Amino acid sequence: MEQRLQLQLKLGQRLIMTPRMQQSLHLLQVPTLELSELIQQELAQNCMLEEAPSLEINPEGAERPEIRVSEKSNGSEDGQAAVLEKGSVDLDDNWQSYFEDASDVGPVPPRTYEAPEEDFETPLSSKPTLKDELLRQLGLASRSDRTTEIGEIIIDWINDDGYLSTTVEHLAEHYGYGVEEVAEVLALIQGFDPAGVGARDLAECLSLQYHARGMNDPTLLLAIQKYLPDLEHKRYAQVARALGVTEQKVQAIADELRTFEPRPGHKYGPVETTYVTPDVFIEKVEGEWQVRVNDDGAPPVRVSRRYLQMLANPENLTAAEKQYLSERLSAARWLIHNIEQRKRTLYQVTKQILEMQKDFMEDGVSALRPMRYRDVADAIGVHESTVGRVVNGKYVETPQGLFELKYFFSTGLDSLDGEEQSAKAVMLLIEELIEREDKKKPLSDEKIAAILKEKHNLNLARRTVAKYRDKMGILRASQRKRI
Repeated sequence: MEQRLQLQLKLGQRLIMTPRMQQSLHLLQVPTLELSELIQQELAQNCMLEEAPSLEINPEGAERPEIRVSEKSNGSEDGQAAVLEKGSVDLDDNWQSYFEDASDVGPVPPRTYEAPEEDFETPLSSKPTLKDELLRQLGLASRSDRTTEIGEIIIDWINDDGYLSTTVEHLAEHYGYGVEEVAEVLALIQGFDPAGVGARDLAECLSLQYHARGMNDPTLLLAIQKYLPDLEHKRYAQVARALGVTEQKVQAIADELRTFEPRPGHKYGPVETTYVTPDVFIEKVEGEWQVRVNDDGAPPVRVSRRYLQMLANPENLTAAEKQYLSERLSAARWLIHNIEQRKRTLYQVTKQILEMQKDFMEDGVSALRPMRYRDVADAIGVHESTVGRVVNGKYVETPQGLFELKYFFSTGLDSLDGEEQSAKAVMLLIEELIEREDKKKPLSDEKIAAILKEKHNLNLARRTVAKYRDKMGILRASQRKRI
């Protein structure tokens, strides 16, 4: 087969995003906290950008006069009169020395002690881990170095949930101790706080908590040791026959076990705290709904007047300096433009959400209406993807609480009277029906669908009810049933 090189000319269309477009899209989707960090980075990198100063005003609303100090205003009556008349006084060349002795903050005591040069940085105290807590208790309870040595090994094998992740036999063989010796130290650790720590399975964990509480119910202890799987699947009749008690007693045992902690080490696990700053506010002022974009987190920026003046007088600049400042000026102007564009788009999207969800603002989730990205996009004249970028990861403070903007978007369900209902509102109705049901005769999914059709004109299939119930984490009727 002959191989040859050929040149071919093809005509096609490609969308290439410029850096400015990429920056605009990126700014559009970042929340307020990230926007503030991004602006700070740009301020550090671009000399043409500077933070716009806030205007200070006096109580009467007038701008504060500029005060300059000079020798002519050294406290004399003539100097004070000049200040009042002129509104400012001049600085002399040694003005910085006036503050070197800290005389502006009151009398300075004589320095009679020189502190040694030390690092006074104090680390923030952190929450102790499960291992730290167990080692602390081991240090208090241990009676010998050998016990401490074995205890530290056992604690190293306790996972974050509080369970021993190996066997006593393995520890004894691997580290060269006697099995009985390791078991004895393990029993010591199993008496530590939190109750249930050091267990090798769930039954042992719950048994340790049973004894820690000082309980005296042999039936409960037997249920823990032998019938946990049956209790989990609510096979109360089978457990009742095996224990020789009534089903009501088994129900009481199951209720008691729900107060136990299946993962005793959980409270020592890392706790992630999420701080949410509203990006926009919806509030009612004097009977009218208003939308306000949160500007507190992002510092206002402007083009540096100093460098702008240098660029306006290029005779003192080299060609490279002029080109550099011109590029920085263009980048600064685009950043300011994109920040304003972000603010305007966020306002328009939130304003349209308010227009379409006013009933929610008044009455809560039950009044939430179906709404799609396309509905908002068509109303304000943007693409659906733009709306998606705006609402993702951004929060709005409303009279009903703090919500992510995309919370208001959901599919609709047709009702018998032709009016659509939001899926979130329907889920709320299902949850309310289950909360009010007779616990001895819980509502099946088919019965819930029938009630929604009869009382709320909602035509839902049984499988749709089941899907929403599972999404809310609610058990099926057979598992909700109580004796």
